[in-house]
Amino acid sequence: MGWAMRVGIAGGGIAGLTVAWLLGEEHECVLLEARSRVGGSARSFPVRLGGETVAVELGSQDISAEMFPRHRRLLSLLGYTAADVRRIPASLSLTRDGERVPSLVTPAGEGADRPSATRLGPAWDAVNLFLDRAAEWHDRDVDWCVPLAELVEPLPVSDALKRDVLYARPASLFCCDLEEAKELSARAAIAFYVGESADPPWEQLAPGLESLAWALAADTPRLRVRTGAALERVRRTEGRYELTDSTGVSHLVDEVVFAVPPPVARDLVAPLAGTAALCEVLGSFAYVDTAYALHLDPAYMPADERHWATTNLSVHDGWCESCDWYGPVHGVDVFKSQIAHREVLPDQVLCRADFRHLMITPGAVRAQRRLAGLQGRGGLHFAGNHTNWVASQESAVTSAIDVAGRIAPDAPRMTRLTG
Repeated sequence: MGWAMRVGIAGGGIAGLTVAWLLGEEHECVLLEARSRVGGSARSFPVRLGGETVAVELGSQDISAEMFPRHRRLLSLLGYTAADVRRIPASLSLTRDGERVPSLVTPAGEGADRPSATRLGPAWDAVNLFLDRAAEWHDRDVDWCVPLAELVEPLPVSDALKRDVLYARPASLFCCDLEEAKELSARAAIAFYVGESADPPWEQLAPGLESLAWALAADTPRLRVRTGAALERVRRTEGRYELTDSTGVSHLVDEVVFAVPPPVARDLVAPLAGTAALCEVLGSFAYVDTAYALHLDPAYMPADERHWATTNLSVHDGWCESCDWYGPVHGVDVFKSQIAHREVLPDQVLCRADFRHLMITPGAVRAQRRLAGLQGRGGLHFAGNHTNWVASQESAVTSAIDVAGRIAPDAPRMTRLTG
């Protein structure tokens, strides 16, 4: 389009802010965010340590240049450098119900500076069988609608190892129970473990992922952000849309971008004529509730510090919950734990928050595909990490590129980010 548009964006996470950044040099954008601050699932908290400020994450945390190339390109365009990225010396421990010591402690990755003692054995053998089959499925490009159980169940390992080890990590990643993990998309469950790199390096952003949200907002000249102002009503009027926020203010726009979870978007578009098919698709995404805490006491870490890993899994009562240790990455012994199903909570909680996590089942994959075919109809667009791949920071940025490309494909920043 050769004329300046007004774009309304619901949701101030990375997806919504990236849409605004891509369009906001030439087109006026108004962004409505329900919370009191932007960032979405990125919740970063600064810690001053050794004369340097680093951030620990309560929400989204790990990134990768290899796995998240568009996200990394966006960071670069906003002035982040290699000095802002910390390599994770990744390792994993897994302790099953009733065990005094972990049944699995993997070798620490490159950069680990503390002594460790690995524990391998049958659990490690099972994991390697799983990873070999996962790599084979990736190479064969097995359809994403095949459930995880079809990958795991034929493996020649015991039912106990399948339940308490092979389903454990996907259950933790997607915040579901061990039985529900069987129904996840197999390709989604293995996506972070296989790809172009057999062992992709993982990293964290020293200033925190939330800093990216703030940087996007600050670098968008024609953006107006309204926090504490959730989008409450969408109404068509004379070929445009009137958006009414929770403070009662109305905004007249040409295009609408819903960068909010599908259930929220469905409720907003349902009153509009001709959206029955769209509402059906948006209602096909399933979410689970979970909770995370940042804490100072090693409540869920192995008793022997030599078994501490960057990610520590506890299998209990049909669930697998994680405790991430930030010490090897940032040099500060702060822990981030899933706490929704724990009987005992940490003693020294710094902060906690509830989240809703997308279950990437075959049904969700089919919904993603159907939603792609409905994008942009009538000026309604949908962005967010639910729209593609595996609900990550890369998914959010990719969705923003897709939406902005439909609205204004010639926007200068589109070329800079995708070229």
